[in-house]
Amino acid sequence: MKYGYYVRGPLNFPEIRDLTLRVEKLGFESAHVNDHLIGFDEQKGKKEPYLEALMLMGALAVETKKIKLGHIVLCNSFRNPAYLAKMICTLDHISKGRALLWLGSGWYEQEYKAYGYKFPTPKRRVDELEESLIIYKKLFTEEVSDFKGKIWNLEKNINYPKPIQKPYPQIVLGTTGKRMTTIACREVDGINLPYSKPDDLPKRIKTIKEKLAYFNRDLKNFEISLFNTITLVNSQEELDELIEKIIARYKEGEKPTKEDVLRNQLIGFPEDVKEKIKEVEEIGINKMILAVRESDTIEDPLRIFHEKIM
Repeated sequence: MKYGYYVRGPLNFPEIRDLTLRVEKLGFESAHVNDHLIGFDEQKGKKEPYLEALMLMGALAVETKKIKLGHIVLCNSFRNPAYLAKMICTLDHISKGRALLWLGSGWYEQEYKAYGYKFPTPKRRVDELEESLIIYKKLFTEEVSDFKGKIWNLEKNINYPKPIQKPYPQIVLGTTGKRMTTIACREVDGINLPYSKPDDLPKRIKTIKEKLAYFNRDLKNFEISLFNTITLVNSQEELDELIEKIIARYKEGEKPTKEDVLRNQLIGFPEDVKEKIKEVEEIGINKMILAVRESDTIEDPLRIFHEKIM
């Protein structure tokens, strides 16, 4: 199993930088931040200090040496695709070939409105992403690019210098949607499944494999990753309390059983979480993007994860 780490858990730059340097030293393959412009905490009026995602990665590219740098995931709506291609090429040069291009179609309506973007229908957002993928690949590989689509028109685009990585940085779509999964299997290098339950993975992996076969794609060249959090405990009492808190978040009539929670959440003693990750890998997950949650009883859960699970 390959591992990436979600380093946006802290929100200020010094902490993000220090965490990124630490997970690089621990052997994580990649570091990721989300691409949001406002926060989510209603109690704080959503005034969480979200730093812009691509500028943040540019800074981390200078601070780090070998870890790959990406997002989880970039909102395709926020940036003209030709301009984003230029930005990713720039990041690839600053990092000496460590940039990733992980994309989504966008979903956070309040964020769109706050920054003056139209919030199109889901179909339109996916249409925009599908057309943008053509542009990204053209600009990464062609000397001069012309493009006339339903959404974008480019005349004699000269995107130079080209990315260091050939033919271009890894392109991955973050989604569990039907149409987006089809596009990913046809057009890009991988798919990231956000917060998918282990119970749902066999069906999703089966669908991905069928679609790859339909498009004559080789599964060996297609990365299937999972984005999730991990919570480690060191006592049964702590685990029972955690399960109760998780169940309490659900509405009446929708509450899972204790067994459902244990099966579908990456929580528990290190040896149990390690076994769950092994099972996920056997289902067909190649990589996990994760964040290890803080604990009141474990002094350094990330260190424990590295020593006992990785």
